[in-house]
Amino acid sequence: MYFLREGTRHRPGGAWLVLIRAGSVAAALYVLWIGALAQIFGSWALDLSRLLDSELLARFATWARAFNAYFHLDISIFIAITFPIAFLTTTAHPRRKALAWTDITLAAASLAVALYYILLNDRFLNWSRGFSQPSTGDIVAGLVLILLVIELCRRSVGWGLTSLVIVLLVFTVFGRWMPGPLRHDNFGIPYFIEMMTIMENGVFGAPLEVAATYAFLFVLFGSFYEKSGGGQLFFDLASAVTGRMRGGAAKACVTASGLYGSVSGSPTADVATTGPLTIPIMKKMGIPAVRAAAIEATASSGGAMLPPVMGAVAFIMSDITGIPYARIAWASVLPALLYYYCIYLLVHNEAVRHNEPRLPEEQIVPLGKALAGGWRHLLPLGALIGLLVAGYTPVYVAAGATAAVIVLSWFHRPTAIGPRRFVECCTDTISQLVPLVGAVAAAGVVIGAIEISALAGKFTLMISAVSGGLLVPTLLLSAVFLILLGMGMPTPAVYIMGAALLAPALRGVFNLPEMQVHLFMLYFACLSAVTPPVAVANFAAGAIAGVNPMALGPYAVKLAIGGFILPFYFLFNPGLNMEGGLGYILECVVFAVAMVTFASFAMQGYLGLRHIVWPLRVLLFVCAVATVSPRFDITLAATLVGATVLVFAKLRGRPAKIDVSA
Repeated sequence: MYFLREGTRHRPGGAWLVLIRAGSVAAALYVLWIGALAQIFGSWALDLSRLLDSELLARFATWARAFNAYFHLDISIFIAITFPIAFLTTTAHPRRKALAWTDITLAAASLAVALYYILLNDRFLNWSRGFSQPSTGDIVAGLVLILLVIELCRRSVGWGLTSLVIVLLVFTVFGRWMPGPLRHDNFGIPYFIEMMTIMENGVFGAPLEVAATYAFLFVLFGSFYEKSGGGQLFFDLASAVTGRMRGGAAKACVTASGLYGSVSGSPTADVATTGPLTIPIMKKMGIPAVRAAAIEATASSGGAMLPPVMGAVAFIMSDITGIPYARIAWASVLPALLYYYCIYLLVHNEAVRHNEPRLPEEQIVPLGKALAGGWRHLLPLGALIGLLVAGYTPVYVAAGATAAVIVLSWFHRPTAIGPRRFVECCTDTISQLVPLVGAVAAAGVVIGAIEISALAGKFTLMISAVSGGLLVPTLLLSAVFLILLGMGMPTPAVYIMGAALLAPALRGVFNLPEMQVHLFMLYFACLSAVTPPVAVANFAAGAIAGVNPMALGPYAVKLAIGGFILPFYFLFNPGLNMEGGLGYILECVVFAVAMVTFASFAMQGYLGLRHIVWPLRVLLFVCAVATVSPRFDITLAATLVGATVLVFAKLRGRPAKIDVSA
């Protein structure tokens, strides 16, 4: 039904395209400036001013080095550029393909509102809550901005999140008439507008601020990295390492998509970048289109879990929790490797079952040749990791790594980033950000509504009531909520919403550790991209493979089964996050490997060519669930029973019929 879907993405031509490109370049340069270039150029100018005794350079150095980012101004500038582009490139209706007068009107309105906030920035910068009062202009601009956010969210990600925003706004405004504990105190429109559009809890809150800094810069880094040839290096390395194995095409896809996904952090962007290369190769090697697309979607969706980059989500997590990014990345290493181990295990099992060949020799690039031809693409990643370890801010790190990509590209003429490619990368970045901008702006409205109506505490009570106040049912409800929330939403937006609604319950009621709680939400935010009914990674992969995206869901969930169980495991066994002594960490790793192995074979029902009968599959899955327990005796018993089941299935199971369907 079309009225339940978002609009159609398109790129206008002519003068509109010129404006979009100019705005994209302006946004990139401004974010790079506030992220790192101001400090870098300021330091250079200071050194030159001393060398040349130049008063002008000294003044510029003082101004640049003292340049500070102001959240309200920066977000206003970001809105002034991205909102008009979003309205011009996303139609109101999926059947409409061309630009309409309504798109132009909304683009102009969003620019006008943003300019209002930019021109009056000093007033909002010095705003004093309780003393400053919104004017009539503030109220009108605020109401228009909220309506624009709702419409942009609907166009970008559909009615799922939009309906939630509308319901929460109705609840916030009319809450004084709600029954029982849902009721909240009355407040006026000026207070509502102040909280939603001036203070840091609404539209101008953390979600859009993150989109305007971390997310923008890391998507920009990914665009430049891909344009300079970095994506090809990942596939060459993957084919060199796994191409000669059985099922080499699928394993190369998993490797390449995981590596690139760590840089991009976006399942859809990863599928769109690596999918056109990997899916046709898998199909050519005899892998059914549905299975090839599901492998690509599942491998791409794990990128935000995989250090060292983890896209922008880990930086958002660091910003929300105050946990250093380096510690988050270190804690994520083992779970991420186990997620991909699970995918490799099932891909290899299918390869054995179907006797899939390795990649043709002409498509395998020798490892030495791949490194000799693309070693320079490893340097930006090295610069990124080095800057992170050195303790620089994530914004500075992303900006510095982007600058490194640009400079290093000049040493290879075919992929050198000149003016034309620079504009293309900036435009592609804005294009990728359009769905995220609408979603995170709406997430800011949701957080503002929660703050005004004190809904967080009520939501905690509601979850406790439904789950009976028990931990495991609460975790299961939280996982389902995150997956449902992720229907069509970008991964960062799902995580931000989970952090606002679920973290208070999991942290406050059950006193669960902060790191594990937020990694739990990060994992399910990623997995929502492959979980039916609306799975953005499946839709992207299905379009490339030429199959119905809905057909990908069952097999994608099988491949990702390890990812669904791992968050529960490390909540109760923090050794998997590198916490505790070496012995405890090794113990957790061994049992976690057993857990995802049992769950994988239970879901697939085959052990190579041996069929696993249903009673044994159920027993295997029970063993996998029991392994989650923090009690050593229960975990050990479950591991021994599960291992015995696999040995029995290997020795006594009947050979399976070859079946090429997914």
